[in-house]
Amino acid sequence: MENTDPYKTLGVQRSATDTEIKSAYRRLARRYHPDLNKNNTNAESRFKEISLAYEILSDKERRRQYDLFGFGHGPNSQAGFEDFFSNSSGFGADPRFRRQYNSANFFGARGNSASDDIFSELFGTGRRGRSTSAGNSKPQVLEQIIEVRFSEAYHGAKKSVITPYKTLEVYIPAGVDSGSRIRVGGQGHPSTRGGRAGDLFLNLSVKKHQFFRRDGKDIFLDVPVTLGEALLGARIEIPAPDGNVMLRIPAGVQNGTSFRFRGKGFPSLKDPDRGDFLAKVNLVLPEKIDSVSVRLVEEFEKLNPLRPRNNFLKI
Repeated sequence: MENTDPYKTLGVQRSATDTEIKSAYRRLARRYHPDLNKNNTNAESRFKEISLAYEILSDKERRRQYDLFGFGHGPNSQAGFEDFFSNSSGFGADPRFRRQYNSANFFGARGNSASDDIFSELFGTGRRGRSTSAGNSKPQVLEQIIEVRFSEAYHGAKKSVITPYKTLEVYIPAGVDSGSRIRVGGQGHPSTRGGRAGDLFLNLSVKKHQFFRRDGKDIFLDVPVTLGEALLGARIEIPAPDGNVMLRIPAGVQNGTSFRFRGKGFPSLKDPDRGDFLAKVNLVLPEKIDSVSVRLVEEFEKLNPLRPRNNFLKI
């Protein structure tokens, strides 16, 4: 990450607002998150770059340091922005600061240059001996997007979450949905001055299921049935969130009829009641039939006359 510009990393202008920076980070973090790019080392490396860039630009003080001193941009600069914040002295990699600040004034010795006041304002030291307590450092939260499967949202699950600082095991409670937010205390950005670390907030995105559809706490399933099953009735096995179940279809069932399995839907994060599981009959007809079948259907129509549109055009 040497000589990397955090603004370019996030794809924002240097005049970008906090909201624009946060929006850019969220968009890129979702694109390159390791959970969404399995076994992709390039994506993981890119994700760390994005997270570090956001760590700098989301912190007013760090952003001001970067904007003021221009690390990674000046003709004599040798350090990238990661080195700028990880170097033990904070300035050792840049010859300009070796000329301006020796070990004495770095640790608070009195000086006479006007830049001492800037140094004091940014870092809490300098000729006036000002200091900022670690306890007054505002914790910086870290936000990440995490994708979970439909079954994990239904049953709950443990997930490995990779942050720029460590890998965590986080429990996803049953009943979460896209847009749910999980707080993990003390696992956000470390304090810049040794104080308490910020919190980690996980913004959840639940993947769509191949067959199930969710609406609040209820789960829906379209069940394809044949003409014979609809006319004569049948017992068929269908998938359900907790495993397969038997569905009894009565003879003469109408297309679109739903059958409710109470308490088989999603649990709620707010109350003890679960939703329902609803299986809807979806009549499937053959696209082509042979001549014998045509005659049989015509005979069936004669023997079972219906007028479903008797009042259809009457207004």
